[in-house]
Amino acid sequence: AMEMALFDIVGQASGLPVAELLGGRCRDDIPLSFSVADPDVDRDMEMVKRLYGEGLRLFKMKTGFAGHAADLKRMERFRKELPADAELRIDYNQGMVTHDAIRQLRDVEAFKPTFIEQPVPGHHRAALAEITRALDTPVLADESVFTPTDALQVAAGRMADLVSIKIMKHGGMLAARKVSAICEAAGIACYGGDMFETGIAHLAGTHVIAATPNISLGCEFYQAKYFLERDLLAEPFPIENGRVVVPRTPGLGVKVDEDRVKHYAVETLK
Repeated sequence: AMEMALFDIVGQASGLPVAELLGGRCRDDIPLSFSVADPDVDRDMEMVKRLYGEGLRLFKMKTGFAGHAADLKRMERFRKELPADAELRIDYNQGMVTHDAIRQLRDVEAFKPTFIEQPVPGHHRAALAEITRALDTPVLADESVFTPTDALQVAAGRMADLVSIKIMKHGGMLAARKVSAICEAAGIACYGGDMFETGIAHLAGTHVIAATPNISLGCEFYQAKYFLERDLLAEPFPIENGRVVVPRTPGLGVKVDEDRVKHYAVETLK
């Protein structure tokens, strides 16, 4: 949070958006990915269709909590009920039993997901590498990569094809850029993840992605708009036609609702 605030201060003082402070923007907007995780499949599908109508095309299905057969049925419904340009991504959140993973994931590949995210526990890197080698579908590492050292190990061992970048997970905006740079050097593309954040953190992540070519697989900055009853932003987080719009105003491009900050504050530091 302190790093975000300092970048915002420097940006406002210099009249530059944070993306320019990070080296310059390489994109003006970012495709938004929405995570599909409701145990009620009918309700989930209704939501996905509504979001598709709003312009979203990237959907990440959370799997591994309802059983393999139920997961496959959910994927089948997605493919049957959504147009062909709706992109399916799969996230197991470390939920697979290692000795079953490859066999079950070959079933999943029939539904042509763009990637399969962290099928096994993060510390089971040897197993992750075996899965990556066995599948045609790209495997994305999330919990296996926290630090730059983790990224170097995963890249050197070709343990994954892709990596999820999260500011909170890596310890800040600059730390996230270090991880992405290591991945880029190894030819590993990255995805802009998050850890259920407010609009302020979403905007920080937006500027990082806007200035980092290798984070090219979209972002999942949807919680501020679609889930939070009251965000800390004075204006809605900028999403248009299924894409996050990168602010062009100085700093993070954020106006904070001071009354909401006071309402939710637990301590004031002076």
